[in-house]
Amino acid sequence: MCIIRSAICFTLACLLASTAAIAQPSLRQRLNLETALSQATEPFMRLSETESSAKKSVFLGIAYSLIVPGLGDFYANKGEVGKYYLGADVALWLTYGGFQSYGRWVKNDARTYAVEMANANFTGKNQQFEVDLGNFISTDDYNQAKLRNRQYELLYDVSSTYAWKWKSDEERLRFKSERIRGDEVIRNSQFVLGALVINRIVAAISAARSVSEYNRNVQSTGSWRMHMETTGGGLLTADGIVFRFSKDF
Repeated sequence: MCIIRSAICFTLACLLASTAAIAQPSLRQRLNLETALSQATEPFMRLSETESSAKKSVFLGIAYSLIVPGLGDFYANKGEVGKYYLGADVALWLTYGGFQSYGRWVKNDARTYAVEMANANFTGKNQQFEVDLGNFISTDDYNQAKLRNRQYELLYDVSSTYAWKWKSDEERLRFKSERIRGDEVIRNSQFVLGALVINRIVAAISAARSVSEYNRNVQSTGSWRMHMETTGGGLLTADGIVFRFSKDF
């Protein structure tokens, strides 16, 4: 629209100038026409081409990197930066999966050992049962401790699947140690989740900078300029008009 309006103003100014020249206006009229023509053509001479490539959204760049770290930098044509955030994200997810898998493997190995050595049954049991299994050598020993503390609601039925009996404290302590180690490994995986969140935040900040830099480069390298000047006199008495076009790179 700006181009069209400037072109119309420029055409009207030229028509007025041509009409005035034919009518041989006075010196004052001629000066007024020159001023009007100069003002009408000024927007046209300053006209800059909009970006050769459309600007990109900073918001989208941030959103992309919050979902997949580094994707926002790729969006801003900064793949050499984004690849590091993407690589870190993949490595962190593999680390998280490794912690989870190893922790579960250790716990399952401990349960298998308890089934063989203490005749324990883990079907339908919660985490507390595993803790009690590692702290007491048998169900009777456990129930005696709860009776002394008057915690009757916590008693186990010795004739149910909650019954167990270790052959020695050494076996019980081995199970307890392995169970705790498995829980610690799984718990440590939560720190990896924190690192995944931090990586996304840092990647989002990087994406915002990359998109902003991309937009600045687009604006500075995609601009056309036109300059008009007369030769041999004023605007109405000139021998000719010279147009010069330039573009920033």
